[in-house]
Amino acid sequence: MEYNLVKASERLKEIRPDYAWDPSIFTEDDPRVDAVRCIIDTRLSTADRTIILLYIDCQSYRELGRLLGFSQMTAFKEVKRIKRRIIDIYNGQQ
Repeated sequence: MEYNLVKASERLKEIRPDYAWDPSIFTEDDPRVDAVRCIIDTRLSTADRTIILLYIDCQSYRELGRLLGFSQMTAFKEVKRIKRRIIDIYNGQQ
C-alpha cells in the first residue's frame, strides 16, 4: 500500500475542526476540573498524588521517571494506572 501524502493532507483538513481548541472545554470554572482536583487532593494516596502532579507539571514520562528514579516505562504505567483510578472515582465506581 502506497502512502499518499495528498490524501493524508486532505483527511487532516477534514478532521482538523474536530480537534480545534475550544476555550469552553475544561476551563478553570468548569465543575469537572474542580471534581478532578478534589479527587486528586482527597482520594489518592500521597504517592499517587505526587506522581500525577509531577506528571501534570512536566508532561514527560522520561522526565517523571528521572525525577522519581524509575524508568520511563514504569512512569508511563504508573500514570496510566492513576488516571484510570481518577476516572473510576469520577464515574462513581469507587
